[in-house]
Amino acid sequence: MDTARIAEWIANHNGWLSPPGCEYDYVSLPTRNDRCCTVGIVHEHRFAFYFWAKYAIDKKELPHAALVSLDYHDDVGVPSEVIPNDLDNLNLHSDIELGLFSWLCLRSLNDGHIRPALYLNFFSDAYILISKEMDAVGFNITHSDEVQEDRYQNPHNINFYQDAAQMLNDIPPSCPIFLDIDLDYFSIENPKAKSVNGSELLRSDEEISSFLSVNGTFIRPLLDRLVGISIALEPECCGGLVNSLHVLDILNQELFNGTLCTNSCKWREITNQ
Repeated sequence: MDTARIAEWIANHNGWLSPPGCEYDYVSLPTRNDRCCTVGIVHEHRFAFYFWAKYAIDKKELPHAALVSLDYHDDVGVPSEVIPNDLDNLNLHSDIELGLFSWLCLRSLNDGHIRPALYLNFFSDAYILISKEMDAVGFNITHSDEVQEDRYQNPHNINFYQDAAQMLNDIPPSCPIFLDIDLDYFSIENPKAKSVNGSELLRSDEEISSFLSVNGTFIRPLLDRLVGISIALEPECCGGLVNSLHVLDILNQELFNGTLCTNSCKWREITNQ
């Protein structure tokens, strides 16, 4: 298959085209019925960039939203993965171009899509909650807070945490939140597999449910400021597709009472106002 044929298909495309492996739904804001937000579900984490871009184009919030990302790994990337020429020439208003960029230009190892998003000013700052599976000493050695400049030379802070309460305390109280959840955040190393990728186990259902509960100590403080959600399945880092979908089902029940992607998506009742 030659590139000319592919270019012709793209040029002649009509209608909506979501990136491969992506689903999405709309739901009212958790505490407001007059506005809605998008819940984007992606197979590989880097495709969240597509939904972040769509949010950034349509955003109406002031001040600028911060990205709150949960992940087993560090998907921030390194400064060399920000290629100004590629990003400056990206047509953010083209769904096809955004999808192709997320697929072909962002690193397939899924550790380089947050810096490009900050370079394009999708978010004000990024707050990254890394799994406690990484020992505290190793975390402190490899993770220090950083700054990514956007294309206008404005600084965006990148803050790393293993303590969810500390992260919530550090986010400015008036700042809108775009919540990004990589489901592998809830995976744990399988001691019998000697760190073989794809062999991970999961935290207990009770622990996952408690963390994701719409009335829990992590999610509830974010609800009044939530403007969007991206969810990465990442089955290869969850111990397989069955594990990944199991965590997604818990998330669906805890946040949306099982209604996500049913054309009648709604939030689970908030009880501890």
